[in-house]
Amino acid sequence: MPSQDVSIAVIKNDLDHLCTDVREIKEMLEKKYVTKEEFDPIKKIVYGVVGLVLTAIMVGILALVIK
Repeated sequence: MPSQDVSIAVIKNDLDHLCTDVREIKEMLEKKYVTKEEFDPIKKIVYGVVGLVLTAIMVGILALVIK
């Protein structure tokens, strides 16, 4: 029976390490990463600016072709 006690102790130790790792990952996700809701307005602004720039380039090329 001593080997079963050792196995249980090893499993408990591994489970404790796993719980610690999951806790660290949760903290990183909460503190360091931007949520989708926080990023959405920035994405819309960037897409709008890129759309305006591409439209200006296309209009400039079209103006050159027409002349």
